[in-house]
Amino acid sequence: MRPSKIAERTLLRRLEIEDFGLIASAELEFADGFTACTGETGSGKTMVLGALAFVLGERAAADDVRTGASRARATLHVEPDAALRETLHDDGFEFDADEPAIFTRELQASGKTSARINGRAATAAQLRAYAERLLEAIGQHEHQRLLSSAYQTELLDTFAGDQALELRAEIAAGYEHTNALARSVRDIVAGSERAAAELDEARLAIREIDETAPVTGEDDLLRRRRDYLTNGERIAAALDRAHAALTEAESAATETLGTAAAAVASVARFSPALATLAATLGALQSDANDAAAALAREREMLEFDAAELDRTTARLDHIERLKKKYGGSIASILAARAAFADAADDAADHGERERAAAATLARAREKLTGDAAALSQLRAQAARRLEQRLDRELAALAMPAARFSVVLSPLAEPGPGGAERVEFTLSPNPGEPVRALARAASGGELSRVLLALVVVLSAERGGTALIFDEIDAGIGGAAASAVAERLGALARRSQVLCVTHLAQIAARADRHYALRKRSNNDTTLIELVELEESNAVQAEIARMLSGNTSPVALRHAETLLNEARAHCPEKLHQPSDQRRSS
Repeated sequence: MRPSKIAERTLLRRLEIEDFGLIASAELEFADGFTACTGETGSGKTMVLGALAFVLGERAAADDVRTGASRARATLHVEPDAALRETLHDDGFEFDADEPAIFTRELQASGKTSARINGRAATAAQLRAYAERLLEAIGQHEHQRLLSSAYQTELLDTFAGDQALELRAEIAAGYEHTNALARSVRDIVAGSERAAAELDEARLAIREIDETAPVTGEDDLLRRRRDYLTNGERIAAALDRAHAALTEAESAATETLGTAAAAVASVARFSPALATLAATLGALQSDANDAAAALAREREMLEFDAAELDRTTARLDHIERLKKKYGGSIASILAARAAFADAADDAADHGERERAAAATLARAREKLTGDAAALSQLRAQAARRLEQRLDRELAALAMPAARFSVVLSPLAEPGPGGAERVEFTLSPNPGEPVRALARAASGGELSRVLLALVVVLSAERGGTALIFDEIDAGIGGAAASAVAERLGALARRSQVLCVTHLAQIAARADRHYALRKRSNNDTTLIELVELEESNAVQAEIARMLSGNTSPVALRHAETLLNEARAHCPEKLHQPSDQRRSS
């Protein structure tokens, strides 16, 4: 059973099966109410449900293709309600308002599958999504699921309604969110010592860099200044020699150039070339005089300061050590300083982040606790209503003294499913203690509890077709008649398809199919036969009751069918010609 609500009723119309398992070809038309499938053990009743599950997206193996066939195919015709029709249209599966939705799926012998809805390709995931809107399958495995606290919780929340289901979804998400926040807080707290160490390291590095405070390009300037100061005496001697060469001695350059310029100037009027040479020599003399003056000034300004050399060398050494430590350049030193400043800010903010994360975690836990408390209240209210409804249903299922109860055991703290553990308990007979279902209920009693839950939940949500796969396990006698009556009542508001071995249940069906296994030489086939005539139905009911169609068995079957007609005379087992005319 599954949380689901559909506003309008969707009807399954027809299932067509080709080369699936041992079925070569079969067609099952669903009654609006109750359809039954019967047959001897091993006749392949469950194979029909396998084909139905396959066409709606469930897995199938390559060996599900009938031996000798190239592919298996299942086709389901559905009359969709307005909501499902709109969903199909939104997904691109368009068809006229008076047309059914036709789901088709094929299985190749290679194991490859393909699916279509009204001729358009569909995925298995889409088919499974639509299946949730179409039907709900209740099989023998459901007995074991019913013993699970998680499944019991799901059923209770479904009964409690949409608000409970929404709260449970919020709690599951909130629980994960809270756990993630708690991990984050733990990580922040665990990183406190590391953050403190990083803060000390960053502060020391910043202090070291700030004490030197290098400027971009400063290292090149310092290096040149150091070299200048280191070579002061050499520079002074060179300047003196150059100045003397230009101004002193008999061969001073300025005097020599002056003499040469005067000599050429005296004859310059005789040739333009001589005039040019005279001008050139005059310019050279002027440049030499300027150079001599510049040398004199440079020599006068030159001072050798040992203290400045020490200061320059020391600063350059500091910068070179920082460069070696922080990346090889002043730019990398400054970048490291900025990174250390950011790290220091982050480390300093660590405590604030821890406080903020803890506050966020507290708010998340508060919301989780509040949501869980609200869900607990809804569950408590729903539990009392479910107990009352189940007791009435169990009484109708030949368990008049049974007492069903829902135990809500508080957890130490809210979990992903809420703040309590849900457990269904039962006292099946007077004087017996209330115990967990697994300990209190026999197989037949468990089947009836499951059916009672289906009836109650179906009344709450309605709409979905219900598929029962031998839910009547372990039931016989008066209990079988009671189960048959409740299934018949259920079919008056929902479509019901029941695979059953109980004649009492089959007798209630509006439409009855029998499966027959036929063997011919090395070939075995399963046939699905609709029992359209009343005598055919009577014969099958007789076989189910007694294993034969003796007169006694037929009379017993007729009695059973008459009892069924008395409960719903207008619907049950009309001959095919009467059904078509009605």
